[in-house]
Amino acid sequence: MSDIPYSQKWQDEQALSRFQMISPLLDTELDAKKKNTLRQQIAQDKDISIRTLYRWEKLHSAGGFSALKPANRAQRRSAKLPKNFSEVLQQAILLKREVPLRSVEQIIYILEGEGWVGHGELKRSTLQRYLYRSAGGSPSISARFRSRTAPPQFWTPRNNRTCWA
Repeated sequence: MSDIPYSQKWQDEQALSRFQMISPLLDTELDAKKKNTLRQQIAQDKDISIRTLYRWEKLHSAGGFSALKPANRAQRRSAKLPKNFSEVLQQAILLKREVPLRSVEQIIYILEGEGWVGHGELKRSTLQRYLYRSAGGSPSISARFRSRTAPPQFWTPRNNRTCWA
């Protein structure tokens, strides 16, 4: 087995694939018209946009082969999340385990009241998504909706669109 992590190997493969696509365009002896026709042909053959080829060419000219590697997604985190989000998430998990029927809005209200996050800093949908992921996709959440045999009463038409003459 190789000592290279899977993500790094994948990034290297992607960079190599990108380089192979743009390598004919890196020839300095081609004039602009030939480059454009070649670029259009590569884009059509590989089913990618011409703009993507332009970006890859620019990246290669600025940073070489390593610039063609995709960004490491595992290290990215939204700048909109609070700095202490991992601690906030752990506290939210504890609050949810303490009282399982507690809603996400109630958890946010408690976290704001205790000073874990500022008012309006944490959105319901974000916390709900992270709580769902931390529970491993709790089946109780989706089981509620799958157990329904008929739609709720307010979804059914009231008069069945009958016309009395």
